[in-house]
Amino acid sequence: MSELPTTTDAGNPCDTSISVSAPTRLHFGLLAFGNQEGRNFGGVGLMLKKPRVKVKATPAATFQTTGVYADRLAEFAQMWQDYTKADELPKCTLKVTKAPPQHVGLGLGTQLGLSTAETLNRFATQTGFSAMERAIVVNRAARSAVGTYGFEFGGLIVERGRLPSERISPLECRMEFPRKWRIALIRPEVGSGLSGESETKAFTDIPPVSQKTTDQLLDIIQSQLLPGLTASDFHAVTDAVESYSRLAGSCFEAIQGGPYNGRLLNQRVTWLKELGVHGIGQSSWGPTLFCFFDSKEAAKEFKRNLPDDNSGQKLIVDIVKADNQGAVISRS
Repeated sequence: MSELPTTTDAGNPCDTSISVSAPTRLHFGLLAFGNQEGRNFGGVGLMLKKPRVKVKATPAATFQTTGVYADRLAEFAQMWQDYTKADELPKCTLKVTKAPPQHVGLGLGTQLGLSTAETLNRFATQTGFSAMERAIVVNRAARSAVGTYGFEFGGLIVERGRLPSERISPLECRMEFPRKWRIALIRPEVGSGLSGESETKAFTDIPPVSQKTTDQLLDIIQSQLLPGLTASDFHAVTDAVESYSRLAGSCFEAIQGGPYNGRLLNQRVTWLKELGVHGIGQSSWGPTLFCFFDSKEAAKEFKRNLPDDNSGQKLIVDIVKADNQGAVISRS
């Protein structure tokens, strides 16, 4: 996580505005769930430069939230107050100035919660939280901790999953992602993945992941994905991501109807494969799909020449870069 330099005479924290700009994330899939004694969840994902989640606290006479996601900001702010045992919430207006839609697979809820906790603490005390504590403050990372560590460090995140005795999965590995590569995000204009009670119910209904499958997923990470990244080998990395995403998604076949969430997404993946793109996957529950390109020019050409997928849905296609930095905090 990076912070813009500030002067030493910043004054009373309540006289300054605090802004947090956090990356969103792709999640390639979980390693395990339903394991009664061993590690559950875990997985691998990648932080994105865009879209971003931006939260700003501005001095005010009383605490208030405004604008898009104001109710969620208020909930996270109350969690911050409960955790810190502050007598009152800071006298500021808390607002989301930029954010993607929720429940499209980009991890908005986690980044919104972490950004709120960091913004309020910086506004009130001029100090921040550690990665794990920040997640505990706003009750995130119960399943995936990719966004928790990605907020702090950026890059490609691997987390092994948490034991029953652990609150949050430990960080296994963090790696830089090649700066010249690009990612295409492809999603329908309307639609969302599972969330809330529906997501919780899904995890109670789906059969546990076998140890064999978990071992296969770990092998893809350790013997293909990470060595490929070390060598900046585009085809090794994208082949690994696509294999991992399909295998991890197959664990949810009872709910999704295939490795991807629903008939249209499964058909769209086949369509993308026929177009010859690399590293196709579904982020979290979707409906966002992704694929990779080894240059900005190749990604732009893909978007410019993309044919209709005959689904009847209008598609939104964004070309983005990986974020190797993490959240940026600024004071004004």
